[in-house]
Amino acid sequence: MADGWRDITDPTGYPWESMTPGPRLAQVLAECAPASLPDAARVSYLAATERLAGWVHVVQAHALVAVADAVEAATSPGPGKVDSHQATWVADEVAAALHIAPRTATVRVNAGAAVVRDWPVLGQRISDGSLTVAQARAVYESVAVLAGSHDAQGNDLSDVAVRDCLRFAAQLPPARLRERAGRVVSSLDPQAASRRRERAERDLTDISLWAENDGMACLAARGPSVDAIAVRESIDSRAKAMRAGAADGDERTLGQWRHAALLAAFGLLPTGRPAATPSAAGDATTGHTSSTASSTGPGSSDLAPRPIDVHVRVTIPLTTLLDLTDIPGELEGYGTIDADLARALAADAEWIRWVTDPVGDYLLDEGQRRYPGARLARFLRSRESRCKHPSCGVRSVNADADHLPAYAEGGRTSAAGMSPTCPRHNRGRVASGWQVHEEGPRDPHGPPDPVWTSPLGRSYQTQVPPALALDRIPLRT
Repeated sequence: MADGWRDITDPTGYPWESMTPGPRLAQVLAECAPASLPDAARVSYLAATERLAGWVHVVQAHALVAVADAVEAATSPGPGKVDSHQATWVADEVAAALHIAPRTATVRVNAGAAVVRDWPVLGQRISDGSLTVAQARAVYESVAVLAGSHDAQGNDLSDVAVRDCLRFAAQLPPARLRERAGRVVSSLDPQAASRRRERAERDLTDISLWAENDGMACLAARGPSVDAIAVRESIDSRAKAMRAGAADGDERTLGQWRHAALLAAFGLLPTGRPAATPSAAGDATTGHTSSTASSTGPGSSDLAPRPIDVHVRVTIPLTTLLDLTDIPGELEGYGTIDADLARALAADAEWIRWVTDPVGDYLLDEGQRRYPGARLARFLRSRESRCKHPSCGVRSVNADADHLPAYAEGGRTSAAGMSPTCPRHNRGRVASGWQVHEEGPRDPHGPPDPVWTSPLGRSYQTQVPPALALDRIPLRT
């Protein structure tokens, strides 16, 4: 999804738009048939049902906690004593009542406790409609690793992280919120973040396989994020080169070519599929990196690994690089990485320096050119991580350098007039009914700040956070 957006649609005057979630809102919504409403009001009705569902979630969370307390009291071995099996007995009680699996019951009880007992401010925000259940979950699951740790003033770090996250949580989708929350968590206790990464690398790195329907299976590799990103980029580059060298009439999808590229690394061919033409695949690749392991399997002479240019992009603050602070870095395609790992990667890397105006990130203006040059296009994709459209999660590396407003409508080929927009939301904008326009004053040197109007008349303004979104700066003492 985009980094964040706000619904700036003018109120339509229907009562549910301003009502606090609760029984009265439920009654008002139940008395109205959404299919009878004007288009824009149907969307506001839908948003009201989401707020009401959040309120119900918190009501049930209180019930789950109350049942858990009652079971623990009924099964206690004595005053002030606990039994290690009580959590399973709570799960059995809840599972029987709700017709769910005990494991699911445990998840539900823990989620209820998170917003009722552990971080009640999250439950309050859900209840009043200012935070969705998914947003609250993204916060408490991210900050839970800090519970029990304290700062110099004695404050629980998880409580500090929740307060920090609530400053921006309401305007972010859950996936982006997890990234920002992870950055806050890493900033609050950078040494613990480094230890957690090292422990996870030791305990969780592995290869897994499980069966799926229709003769399919999933092979999953879990390992350090930098390695995973490098492998993915290598597979993607090799797959595109192999597709370019395929015989006429080979209609394999890019996904199938990625699978073929993975097999090719081990000297294997996909079952029942031909190899790509060696010369064409080789001609389509460039590079200076990559070791070439020997291949002995079927088709190794055709699909042996060839050099591929793979870029793993890491953004790191200068103060972290100079070991003055422990502000986390950012691994493109993954998210936050702890300061120790960021410094280690920077120590053995080819650097690209971006120097930007801290106010507006203004860099280039190429006037009336129809298409941006390579330098401007690279800057746009580095400045904004994802497609500009609300709800779209396509990364900017796969997006078009789009004029906002459109070039035909006077859009300039400049850093202030262009943003990454995925091909679907760029080239299909007219057909989809979405409209883009600027509304109100904006930074003349910053990125476009457009309002997107949906086919049903709702208006959304996307937001572009500054690089690394420094929500907390942990200076050394």
